[in-house]
Amino acid sequence: MRVRVPFGRSTLTGYIVAVTPHAGSDGKPARIREILTRVDEKPSIPPDLLALAEWVSEQYLAPLGQCLRLAFHGAPEKPRSTSRTKRADDIPSVAPVPASDPSTFSIQRSSFNEELAPLRAKVLDALAHHRQERIFVPAATDELGELYGHAIEATLEQGRTALVLFPEVARVEASQGVFLSRWGRCCQVYHGGLPPGARRKAWVRIQQGDASVVVGTRSAVFAPLAHLGLIVVDQEDHPAYKAENAPRYDARAVADERARRAGAVLVLASAHPSLDTVHAVGLEVLALRATAVGAPPVTVVDLRDAPLGTMLSPPLTEAIAACLAAGKKALLFLNRKGYAPVLLCHDCGQAVKCPACAVGWVYHKHNGLLRCGHCGRTGQVPEACPSCLGAHLLPSGFGTEAVEEALKVRFPEARVARLERDRSGGDRANSAILTLLQAGELNILIGTQLVITRSPRPVVSLVGLVHPDAALNLPDFRAAERAYHTLREVMALADFKDSTARIVMQTYVPHHHVIRALAERDPRFFYDNELAARKALGYPPFGQLIGLRVSGIKEERVETAAKRWAELLRSHIPSPSRGHGEQSHIPSPSMGEGEGGGDSTINVLGPIPAVPFRAHGRVRWQLVVKGTDGTALRQAVQSTLAELDKAGRAGGLRYDIDVDPQSLL
Repeated sequence: MRVRVPFGRSTLTGYIVAVTPHAGSDGKPARIREILTRVDEKPSIPPDLLALAEWVSEQYLAPLGQCLRLAFHGAPEKPRSTSRTKRADDIPSVAPVPASDPSTFSIQRSSFNEELAPLRAKVLDALAHHRQERIFVPAATDELGELYGHAIEATLEQGRTALVLFPEVARVEASQGVFLSRWGRCCQVYHGGLPPGARRKAWVRIQQGDASVVVGTRSAVFAPLAHLGLIVVDQEDHPAYKAENAPRYDARAVADERARRAGAVLVLASAHPSLDTVHAVGLEVLALRATAVGAPPVTVVDLRDAPLGTMLSPPLTEAIAACLAAGKKALLFLNRKGYAPVLLCHDCGQAVKCPACAVGWVYHKHNGLLRCGHCGRTGQVPEACPSCLGAHLLPSGFGTEAVEEALKVRFPEARVARLERDRSGGDRANSAILTLLQAGELNILIGTQLVITRSPRPVVSLVGLVHPDAALNLPDFRAAERAYHTLREVMALADFKDSTARIVMQTYVPHHHVIRALAERDPRFFYDNELAARKALGYPPFGQLIGLRVSGIKEERVETAAKRWAELLRSHIPSPSRGHGEQSHIPSPSMGEGEGGGDSTINVLGPIPAVPFRAHGRVRWQLVVKGTDGTALRQAVQSTLAELDKAGRAGGLRYDIDVDPQSLL
């Protein structure tokens, strides 16, 4: 139950999770303050959700209070002196919402991919026999409506409930009409994008048993559903399932644990599964995803043969010209906003940086502004270099604005538009652009990653991948996997029904396993190579990571604290031969011989300055612990953090922990 309690001079919400007859500890009396009032008249969450919150707290090294908040709808209402009866207008509307996105599905569709029939039978058999099982389905969302429909119906017939998760609010909104029209008032949409009042009402409906089918995003994994029989995680490869703020839980792992505890069937689905899932279920799951007949051909352009700095190669330019001549639409994908990623000083070589984050400003030529890609701060282009006062500031690299400029020079008659966040006009402007493209009023769309999340999705005859290499070169162990998933999604925007549709990919690394797998439409080639690389380095799924970050107001204190944490971690477990430099190997007594080459150690990487170095007025350093035993890693982090806390947190020091991080950036 939630209660309001005095805490210092303020009043906070507390959670009663246990009652003890003893007011003190170790025989010492404790000063007890009275509870001010109850927020809930009766326990609000069932024991299974309380236990799940405790599991999340232990798994992700997060305070239990933070984890308990996940099981509620948000900030509690102010306590009321009298209770009131539920009125009809307290129940949120469940009127069907039309699904206009072609990437959504129809549960009533008559067509069905027969290749998925064995998996549908497997899901239904597990449900019929109340068998807890994890089943992976290698298919895109628009192929899965019939399978989801049968599975949900089978679950409801048994008097159990179903939970369907999508990675983003936009995906929920695009698909919710299908669910609401099929299950009506038995279905409830639940996600963080709902207004607080609507979210509270939705939570109450679920908690009272008025909704037996819940469709939502990551946070819906904690929806108070009773008698859970089915959990679906659609697009399970999507990084949005990992929370960015504390508690930094992964909804896929929580769904797996909740299904295990409830004896429910867990369905994981994706046309291009995560490396973790492929490793868990085996490469044979990829057999169903053979190249579709009539899939648009892929042309790889080797930019090593082109002049330095080529933006639009002759093959891509010719493909655009042919597309325009045929009266068809083209999409050029470049995940870089602005005119150039950075302004460089020709005299001293320094980049013009955001004063708040210490990273290079993105240069926007059309409005003469600089914008920080991390904090969103904007500024005017300086007349002189802030470092050396030199007068020669030049754009380095190119973004979507530069591509638009080049296209307008080369194809002056073409109607060109850019789709990107942080544009003037916001979402309305982007929606208008997509509507114009769909109506044939635009010839060429230039887009960032927004093209694969917006509705309606732009289906075109030509997809040009202008510079996919940028995503491959990020200093992160998941860079290749993220690039593969994103580029697969973008390539899927090429119209399969158009016999003239094609994809042109420009690259300096045509032999990279991501590029080759995409060009040859051979997913197994990507997974084989990426798994081998991860295994050689002991990265997930062959090892576990915990990202650690130290931040504060004073730079020296932050650096000292980060180095102290690394030192404590390296000395936490005695090591017969501790290495020198940035990495240390700590034998863990609880580790057996792992898959990562049998090296039963904890590795400490760093500390190094984080990117961005400054954020929200705070300086940041980071380090990583890596090993094959997650329990040993968590124990090492917990015990060393306790030692750091003994020294206090002068200078506003804060220690953040990210178990199983999706990125090290």
